[in-house]
Amino acid sequence: MVYRIDASDRTAFKRCRREWDLSSHNRQNLEPIRRPPGPIDLTRALRDALAVYYFPGMWEWDRVIVQPLVHQALDRSVRGQTEAPADQSWQELLAQGHALLDAYAAWAPTVDHFTPIRVETDFEVNVSDPATPGTNLLTPAGDEVRYGDRVDLLAVDADDAYWVIQHRLVTEEWTDRDALQLDEQTIAWAWAWPQFYLGMQITGTMYNEIRADAGGMGTPGTPPAQRSPVRHRRMYARSGTVSGERLHAEGTEAFRRTRIRRGAAELAAASAALAAEATAATSPNVEIYPSPAPAVCARCSYRAPCLLLNQGEDPTAEFSTSYRDRPLEPIQEGRLGGVTWSMNRGAAPPRWASRS
Repeated sequence: MVYRIDASDRTAFKRCRREWDLSSHNRQNLEPIRRPPGPIDLTRALRDALAVYYFPGMWEWDRVIVQPLVHQALDRSVRGQTEAPADQSWQELLAQGHALLDAYAAWAPTVDHFTPIRVETDFEVNVSDPATPGTNLLTPAGDEVRYGDRVDLLAVDADDAYWVIQHRLVTEEWTDRDALQLDEQTIAWAWAWPQFYLGMQITGTMYNEIRADAGGMGTPGTPPAQRSPVRHRRMYARSGTVSGERLHAEGTEAFRRTRIRRGAAELAAASAALAAEATAATSPNVEIYPSPAPAVCARCSYRAPCLLLNQGEDPTAEFSTSYRDRPLEPIQEGRLGGVTWSMNRGAAPPRWASRS
C-alpha cells in the first residue's frame, strides 16, 4: 500500500488540522455536495497558457505563430473552470488575461536565457527516512510514503544547468525575497526531481512573477519579441557548473524574474521537513484540532461540521446531507506536458487507495 502526499495536502495539514482531517484523501476524504461557484483562477489560466508558450516542441517556432495558440490555451482554461454562461466579469477577466500575455511576450525574450525541457510535469517520489539513510519512509502501518506535485517548467541554461520555474500572478507587491528563499513548494521540486529523473541535479529555482495590472503597462498590439536562442541538444543527467550569486532578480514594473541557487544542505533540510510532517500526519496519535483565523475560516468549506464538533455534537447527519466522498482525480489523457511515472523508471506503480 502507498500513503500519498501532495502539495495541497501538506499545506492543509499545517493550515488547519481539522480541515485537513475532513478533506484529505488520506483521512475522511469529504467534499461539499453543493459548492458555490468560486471565482475563476486567473493564475491557473496563465499557467496553462504559459505551458503552451514554453512548450519544448514549439520553442524554435516564430513567436508570431505561437502567440495565437497561447491565447487559445487561456480561453480553454477559463472556460474549463466554470459551467456558468459568460458574463461581463468573465469577459473582463479574459481581456485582462490576453493583455497580460501580450505584454509578457514582449518582455520574456529579454530574460529567457534558457531552453524549456518540460512543462506542467507531474512527479511522484518516495520520501526518504532521515532516521535510516538510504531507506524510504514508511507509515506505522508499513505503507510507503510518496510525495507528488506538478512542476510548472523545467529548463536548462547555456551552462547545462537545470532549473525548476514557477509562474506567479502578483496582485500587490512583489513577493519578499526572503519568502522566495523559504518557499517550500519549489524547494521540494528541486529535491524531488533528481529522484523522478534519476541523477538529474537541479541547480536552483526561478520565480516568474507577473503583475495582475501588467497588461495596462505596455503598448496595445505590440508584437511578440524574438529571443536569442539558447542551444541545447538533449536532457543530460548531470548539470553543468554554475558560478555567481545565490539570488539574482531582474525585471520591470510589470514583470520580475528571480533566480535562486539551491545547495545540497538546503535540499536535505527540505527532505527532512517533509519526512517530519509525514511522520506527524501518519502517527496513530495525531492530534486533530481547528486553527480558527479569518484568513483560514473565510475560505473553508467545512465550517458547519467544525462548529458542531466544537460544540461537542455529532456531525454525522451534516456529513450525510451536505458532503460526499471525493472521487479520484480523473487522468487527463493527452494533457500538455503529461508524462507517466518517471522517464527512466519503467512501469508506474499501481495507484492503490489509501485511507485511514
